[in-house]
Amino acid sequence: MVVGSILVQEQVDEIEKLLHETFPRSIEVITVAPKTLPPITADGHQIHQVLINLCVNARDAMMPEGGKLTIKAGLTIGDAIQTRFPLAPSGEYVCIAVSDTGKGMDEATRSRIYEPFFTTKEIGKGTGLGLATVYGIVQTYGGFIDVESQVGKGTTFVVCFPAEGGGKAQELSSAEMVKEVVGGSETILMVEDEELLRSLIMVYLQGKGYTVLEAKDGLEGVEVYAQNHASIALVLSDLGLPRLGGEQMFALMKKINPDVKVVFASGYQEPGQMAGLLKSGAKDFVQKPYVPTEVLRRVREVLDRK
Repeated sequence: MVVGSILVQEQVDEIEKLLHETFPRSIEVITVAPKTLPPITADGHQIHQVLINLCVNARDAMMPEGGKLTIKAGLTIGDAIQTRFPLAPSGEYVCIAVSDTGKGMDEATRSRIYEPFFTTKEIGKGTGLGLATVYGIVQTYGGFIDVESQVGKGTTFVVCFPAEGGGKAQELSSAEMVKEVVGGSETILMVEDEELLRSLIMVYLQGKGYTVLEAKDGLEGVEVYAQNHASIALVLSDLGLPRLGGEQMFALMKKINPDVKVVFASGYQEPGQMAGLLKSGAKDFVQKPYVPTEVLRRVREVLDRK
């Protein structure tokens, strides 16, 4: 974790580019983020992850019809925050609102959205970790999160972080921080069912020189590996995959190549499960939600390991 001065407007700009590249064209993306906003103190990758989680949820709420996704950042005084959160300290807050025109939530759903593993998605479509993760990150940096939703009319999440007293942000932006991580020229197979997260990590890996193949589920992962195993140096895979789980996929890959290098990603693993996978030959684990620089470091460490 690298905590420093973060410019929210830079984060919003990065997310906007990513959404335009990866979201369906049926979703219109609008962003408003004044360049004059003061910095906040946080880890840039975690703020990035907050926005990704909120945007993925917004996208899912609008599919398959599509709709409008709006990301709006602004400065709010503490008095306004205190109307919703009475214990909030006075001062200025940088707030980011992520709004969609999707199906919305009823009160029963809204009351449980921050619970770990609570999800409204079908089996294999999500872990329910997204909003619990967002909540934890916001709390870590002394912030607040609020939601307004109406069935059939959409949802707006608002996250607010204490603004720094002023001055120019001196911490490197998340894009600059990624440049510090050593890359490589090997071929990596990325197996991840969440398209946006898969695209995010692929972009970072490719930006560091790697060739990246992709698969969206366990069965496709085995197929791609079978066709390209001679050139694939490492497999980076989500553990909870649809059609064929990560463990089962790993077992089939080992039949193709007993020396296959696999790094698993998961938001939650039982200690016994992790030990069992390592004993079976898995090389490492990375925690979800993904922190791109951490993924890059782990990948390089495993590739360099004798």
